[in-house]
Amino acid sequence: MPVLIYSPEDVVSLGAAEALRSLEAFHETDPTAGMRTFRSNGITLIETPGHHLYADHLDDLGADSIVVLSRHSSAKSVPSFTVHPVGNWTADTKIGGKPRELSTAAPVMMLQVLKSLAQRAPPHFSVTYEATHHGPFLRTPTLYAEVGGNEEVWQDSKMHRLLAEAVRDALGQTARFERIAVGIGGMHYESKFARLALEGKFAFGHMMPKHHAGELDMLGQAIDRCHPRPDVAVIEWKSFNSEERNRVIARLSNLGMDHVRV
Repeated sequence: MPVLIYSPEDVVSLGAAEALRSLEAFHETDPTAGMRTFRSNGITLIETPGHHLYADHLDDLGADSIVVLSRHSSAKSVPSFTVHPVGNWTADTKIGGKPRELSTAAPVMMLQVLKSLAQRAPPHFSVTYEATHHGPFLRTPTLYAEVGGNEEVWQDSKMHRLLAEAVRDALGQTARFERIAVGIGGMHYESKFARLALEGKFAFGHMMPKHHAGELDMLGQAIDRCHPRPDVAVIEWKSFNSEERNRVIARLSNLGMDHVRV
C-alpha cells in the first residue's frame, strides 16, 4: 500500500490531507522517521516538514511506493487534475531533485490515480499526465497527484476533497492495461499518452517530452528507474522529424527496447 505524503506549505496538499482525515477515521500514531503519521484502514498519511519538492529524505520511510498530494501551477491557469513521475532531465534543480537524475516511477499506481481522477473531474477540468519533472529525488517509486489552476481553484475545498477521494479509492483498485511503457515525445502535458492510458492500452512510467529529446542518453535511466520495468517505448511520432526519430529509435535499439508509434 503506498504511503501518502503532504506538506503544510502547499495549500492543496494540506487541504487534501485534511479532506482525507474527514473521509476516513485516521488516528495519529508514533512518528515515522521523525514525521507526523496518521493511519486508517491500512492507509498511511505522513506530513513532511518543509516543502515536498525537496523531501529527498522520504526514502527513509521504507515505503513500497509514495503518492504526493500537491498543487500544480500552470501558466494559463487551466483547471486540471494531473499525475506525473518525478525527476530532472537537465541540470536545473530549481524545483528540487538532483541534476539529470530521475526518481523511480510507479506506472501502475499512476494509472490507477489517473483513472480515479478522470471519474471525478468536473466537466471543465483537464485530466492528464504531465511529463517527468521536478523533485524530490527518490529511489522509492513515487508519483505526484495534483490539483491545477489558479488561486481560486487551489483554495477550493471541493477540489481538495475530490483529489483525496480519487487517491483513496485508487489505492484499492487494479488498473487494467496491456503494457508498461516509457513515453517519448509530446508536450509537457502528455494528453495523448493519458488518452491511451485511460483506454487501457498502456501504463506509463517516465515521459520525456520532445523539448528534452536532446537528453536521449537518459533513456536508460527512464527504463531502469521504473517499477515495474517498461517493456516498450511509445513514441509520439509527430513530435519529431525523420532525423530525430532515427536518433530516438537507434538509442532504444541500443537499450534493447521495442517501440511503437502513436
